[in-house]
Amino acid sequence: MTSDRIVRSVLRLRSVRVVSVVTSEVAREAARRHGAVGAVAAAMARAATAGLLLATLTKDEERVTLQVLGDGPLGALTVDATAGGRVRVFVKRPGLAAPALAGAHVPLGRIIGRNGILSVVRDLGLKESVSGQTALIDGEIDTDVEGYLVGSEQIESAIGCEALLAQDLDIGVSGGVLLQTLPGSDDVPWIAAVRARLRSGLLAQILAAPEPPTAEHLARAVVGDDAADLHTLDVRPVTFFCPCTRDRAAATLRLLGAQELSSMITDDGGATVTCEFCRQDYRFAAADLEVLAR
Repeated sequence: MTSDRIVRSVLRLRSVRVVSVVTSEVAREAARRHGAVGAVAAAMARAATAGLLLATLTKDEERVTLQVLGDGPLGALTVDATAGGRVRVFVKRPGLAAPALAGAHVPLGRIIGRNGILSVVRDLGLKESVSGQTALIDGEIDTDVEGYLVGSEQIESAIGCEALLAQDLDIGVSGGVLLQTLPGSDDVPWIAAVRARLRSGLLAQILAAPEPPTAEHLARAVVGDDAADLHTLDVRPVTFFCPCTRDRAAATLRLLGAQELSSMITDDGGATVTCEFCRQDYRFAAADLEVLAR
């Protein structure tokens, strides 16, 4: 059973929402599937954390697609996350070599870039999705998402996402926390104080403890003296999940049309479709393509 969890809580006296998550296992799985290590693995981990935090802000089942597109060498970084705790990650250049130290905060602005766009698409299961985008602030993902929430969704927020690397530069531990004022709250200065602590490296200190922290521990450590007022609403497991199937891969091939499929049969003797998120290969023999071309 996975030890990754996402916890939704509230500070009742302050009227502040607190969402905390541990993503160590799903981050390692995402990095493994893409062959990513070091700074790229840290970027994938922090993006997955941010996506999961964003996907749990409503009462309903929600799916969030978060994309970070900067002018750095990493290229596009995309996350799909659901309110149920499912997440998958795609990165344009997973094999990018970038220096990173084990057990320490990994700066991401140099590989993501400090100029670019952060976009968020929220699918609430309705006929239309809700989308928005803002300019990147510094390419560190959590500050960029925070800027989106404050600027685009007009919600006073503080968010921190952190991932520390093991000695082999795989993900050692990963997690994050999001705090938001609820309607009627006058604790904007308190949120600002929490934001300052998060920017000063608080999450890295918590995650570096000898015992891996739980999501509940993350929330208590971040709210500090207010921990006694923290009321848990629900706890959900977090898992790496990709909805790709062979049938979906076949549908993608069918869209190419009979002429293109016939060329694949003649030139290649078949085709392979690889899911960009989970790297699963779906092999189609010539006979399979003949069926799809009809």
